[in-house]
Amino acid sequence: MKTNLILSIDRKDTTDQAMQTVDLAIKHKSRGVVGIDLCGNPLKGDVSLYKKAFSKAKSHDLKLTLHFAEVPASSSETELKTLLSYDPERLGHVINVSDNIKGEIIKRKLGLELCLTCNVNAKLINGGFTDHHFRYWKDKGCPLVICTDDVGIFCSPLSNEYLLLAKHFRLKRKELAELNLGAIGVIFGSVEERERLRRLLAPFCR
Repeated sequence: MKTNLILSIDRKDTTDQAMQTVDLAIKHKSRGVVGIDLCGNPLKGDVSLYKKAFSKAKSHDLKLTLHFAEVPASSSETELKTLLSYDPERLGHVINVSDNIKGEIIKRKLGLELCLTCNVNAKLINGGFTDHHFRYWKDKGCPLVICTDDVGIFCSPLSNEYLLLAKHFRLKRKELAELNLGAIGVIFGSVEERERLRRLLAPFCR
């Protein structure tokens, strides 16, 4: 198994701290750092402050994944358009999203990191697992990446997240494999690594 590292900018970070994180990522690209994440308390911070940091990251071929529309307070059209302007490859959560923003996400075919247990147990969505917005996104053409966010808090490993998908959305093994096959396209890895993973997964999609 090959793993890479994504460094995080916290929403409470200053512009200088954000730039330091990007500089650290650039410095260690050769050691497996592949991207930058925006995370932290969604009630804190001004995401427009990180424009230069994200721009520098992109100019050095680092990928971006951003916590996005996690709670209503961080889901204004202004904030979400600002985040999309940073040209991310993936978005996390995507809960409180207007039709206009949904349309832009679908147009770009962005990778979406969906976290069932986190969203349900933290009451970030209304209802239970069958009400999760996985149902909306599963047929929209965006690669879906099933995540935990995180196992240390919610005690649900990734294998259990797939079990929940199978149970509540009646997905068969082939459908789960195809879901993973689509997600390979948005991993922050090399072309060779993507092809290797596709070869490994292909037999399960038959």
